[in-house]
Amino acid sequence: MVHLKKWLLLGIGWIATGLGFLGVFLPLLPTVPFILLAMYCFGKSSPKFRFWLENHSLLGETVVRINTNRGLTVQEKIKILIFSWLSISLTILLVLDSTHARTMLALILFIETWVILRMKTYIPLKMEN
Repeated sequence: MVHLKKWLLLGIGWIATGLGFLGVFLPLLPTVPFILLAMYCFGKSSPKFRFWLENHSLLGETVVRINTNRGLTVQEKIKILIFSWLSISLTILLVLDSTHARTMLALILFIETWVILRMKTYIPLKMEN
């Protein structure tokens, strides 16, 4: 039974990792919740994969900061919001015909903006020479 639980958590961890990486490029797919789920699953099933994820060049530092409740940098918040606003606004204006779909996407965009702006802002310490 323990062996099955480990493999199940490992599988969920890899699926969450894949969805998290897709979320970097697809604005409606959240990155951070999937990566945090992957970190939890890997923490219970494979410390090696959790270490890999925490040290990943693209997401590692950001996810560790969020996981330890230190937040996002101003630059990360700006990039997230610009990309989200551009991609969702263009989708609403150029792709969708349905008023319901447009309203739902606009609502998602406003909620995402609210969540990002309310997150703690991480300010890195500058090293003086």
